[in-house]
Amino acid sequence: MIWTDGQGREWHIEAGPELITLKAGDQILHIERGVWERDVHLSCVGRDLIARFYGEHVEVGFLVPQEQADEFLSRAKLSRPGDAVDLPIAAPLPQPQRKDLLWPKVTHSSVWALICSAFAFIPLFGLLFGMAALVLIVVFHRRARQAAALAHARTMCRAALILTIGGIGISLLAMFCFVTEAGPAEAQAYTAPAQGMGSYGTIAAAIVVVLVSLSIHECGHAISAWWCGDDLARSLGRVTLNPFAHIDLFGTIILPLILATSGAPVFGYAKPVPVRLTHLSRYRRAHILISLAGPGTNLFLSAVALALLLLMGCLLVLLAPHAVVIGFSSLFSQVVITGIAGGQLLSAVALVLKLVFMINLFLAFFNLIPIPPLDGSWVLEHLFPDTLGRFYAVIRPFGFILFLLMFWAGLIRYLLFPALWLILFGYEVVSACTGL
Repeated sequence: MIWTDGQGREWHIEAGPELITLKAGDQILHIERGVWERDVHLSCVGRDLIARFYGEHVEVGFLVPQEQADEFLSRAKLSRPGDAVDLPIAAPLPQPQRKDLLWPKVTHSSVWALICSAFAFIPLFGLLFGMAALVLIVVFHRRARQAAALAHARTMCRAALILTIGGIGISLLAMFCFVTEAGPAEAQAYTAPAQGMGSYGTIAAAIVVVLVSLSIHECGHAISAWWCGDDLARSLGRVTLNPFAHIDLFGTIILPLILATSGAPVFGYAKPVPVRLTHLSRYRRAHILISLAGPGTNLFLSAVALALLLLMGCLLVLLAPHAVVIGFSSLFSQVVITGIAGGQLLSAVALVLKLVFMINLFLAFFNLIPIPPLDGSWVLEHLFPDTLGRFYAVIRPFGFILFLLMFWAGLIRYLLFPALWLILFGYEVVSACTGL
């Protein structure tokens, strides 16, 4: 059978009880029966058939006349959509058993409670964030129904409650340290490099932090797409923190190695999360939320890492005032803690937290740069569809080349100025409250 899609392309259709194959030139789409419920959508207009087929990188739709529709349904052993009684030659499509909900619901109050709880650790001002998070948690439990679909929202509220209590405790502890003006001993010079992790240890820790941060970033995209109504990423195993599910062979491994060995600035990318816009309700708003979910998870991780750094500084002030701390509040130096038992282990933990804070903050602002194919371009495209949306539609095929030119010209660093400012602000908070 030969069908013509909405763009005028001819597709050769081969239908059978277990497999549907679509071919158009070099483009081939195989859909096995086990995923027909997800990737094959049939509806009727009179006696004609509207057929839509979805693949990982292609979506195609047809308006099929009655004769060809009957032949297709006969070969695939399917019933005509809307028929009260199955056709004699057809068998109904089996419905797979689902043990969990396809599209869980997440309320606005649970999301905002989690966001506010992440900033409850900030001295003094964090108390306002903590109180706002507690109010939102109470509002959620008073208004939300005890439905199974809200299980994810309840989990988010429980996490927000734990973070809020911990953040308020860190905030009060930091204010106490600030008022008492206590602090560990100051070092006159960097005299103990052997206590640090060493350059190779720092590089290894940075690589691990980058891989984990990229995995959490892509997992945030996949979870938000699932929550918004498209479970394609989830069916492909992308709702996971396993880095191997998100690693792109070229973008994550080969390209950074080539750039590093050639002496050029190093960057890379993970495997993009596929999203089917046709499965999203209010797709512009949903795609904006999906695009912001990745940078949002990086900002969340950065805030948690800074909170733990502040907690470590407060504990050093109170429990080990004679400890010597070198490089704690400096941007790129190693962290060395001496004069205390377990100083080497504490140095390694502090350095990892410092890397998590810096790397995730840079990843968040880097992905918000409005240049295709970064997340910020999708946000602006859907916010201004008639102006910037048309512009991005024209340049998106060449977006990666444009990004490379701006990267090598050094223009990207100026767009990352807010991230650098926040990093310096974070270290100022730690230094002001703990004297580190």
